[in-house]
Amino acid sequence: MKKAAIITIGSELLEGLIVNKNAQYLCQELKNLGYEVVKVSTVGDALDDIANEVMSLLPKVDLLVLTGGLGPTKDDLTREALAKALGRKLYLDSELKAKIEEKVKKYHKTVPSNIERQAFVIEGASIIDNPVGSAPGQIIELNGKKVLILPGPPRELKPMFESIKEQLKTSDALYQIVLKYYSIPEAILEDLLKEILYSQNVVKVATMADHVEGVRLRLTTHMKNKNLLDELVRKIIERTGEHLYGINEEKMEEVVVRLLKEKKKNLAIAESCTGGLTSSLIVNVPGASEVFVGGVVAYSNKLKKRILGVKEDTLKDHGAVSEQCVKEMTEGLKRLTGADVCIAISGIAGPTGGTPTKPVGTVFIDLFEQKHVTLRYNFSGDRNTIRIRSAMMALENLRRYLKERERL
Repeated sequence: MKKAAIITIGSELLEGLIVNKNAQYLCQELKNLGYEVVKVSTVGDALDDIANEVMSLLPKVDLLVLTGGLGPTKDDLTREALAKALGRKLYLDSELKAKIEEKVKKYHKTVPSNIERQAFVIEGASIIDNPVGSAPGQIIELNGKKVLILPGPPRELKPMFESIKEQLKTSDALYQIVLKYYSIPEAILEDLLKEILYSQNVVKVATMADHVEGVRLRLTTHMKNKNLLDELVRKIIERTGEHLYGINEEKMEEVVVRLLKEKKKNLAIAESCTGGLTSSLIVNVPGASEVFVGGVVAYSNKLKKRILGVKEDTLKDHGAVSEQCVKEMTEGLKRLTGADVCIAISGIAGPTGGTPTKPVGTVFIDLFEQKHVTLRYNFSGDRNTIRIRSAMMALENLRRYLKERERL
């Protein structure tokens, strides 16, 4: 198996001012491409430190990836340090400079003179386009090895790395499928699938769970076993399909928007404890405007009454966190927006406000089209965990409702 190393560059990393997300992402991706990552190191913004680390690691690996230090300021020294370590010249690429300046002009009235630094190219390097920012990456091949430099911001690094993955793939590349579930606990899922999952030793099985993406079942094997893994996935989906919401990079909100489009339904959301979080997830999806009418954040009882028409007696007799309240919220939202499907969320996110009958984490979610589907949850966690779990469960309820309509 080929070997790789990663150098993440930036004094802010050493000082703990930012989390090193790039190293985690790259380690996972390089493993899938067939590399054994033998070292991950972090160095500050010092030319000699970067150059020395390159010279130390390059003889030991087939692929060396450097991230960070490609900006326009004086402390961005990755290009210079790598050129020094390789004994190669840096030259100003005038065509690249013009492209960078044109990109910067779209967002700024004037182009700073120091932006020119990002147009310096290491002799023999190929340019990797940056679709998000202004700093291009570079890839250099020498003596059968590859050296890759990428910007530090993850939102720039990830699409750039994705664009060159095929160039980096080895004969030991892995084939991986991730199945995503939300409304089934990890232990129950594994129990349902144990006969399928552990009847073989070719596919590696791993489960991960969190409150944002739910339970992820990761299945990994070598590319030569692709057909076997595909057949395994078919059997898994056959047994657990109703709980499955996404595959690989699919997000819950993307699935929900797609289903709404397929069903030709539009959606409105009334939120209390989630404070607009559910609506925000929906509008993260490109094209959501085709199906999302809008949302109302009715955090106070006053707005619940005034905008959504929740009755005073309902709030007095049952409280804002109740089945009765969320039903009236969706009915009022339907009158207000005319949306096909309306969702309402009201709960106690904490850390205070709980009672013996309605402790912190109590959340009611109602989905209303022609009839109500109302569910009560008792989520655990801190305030923001309860909020995101509420928002995700609201979307999961909608997903299941729309899928159920397929079978009617």
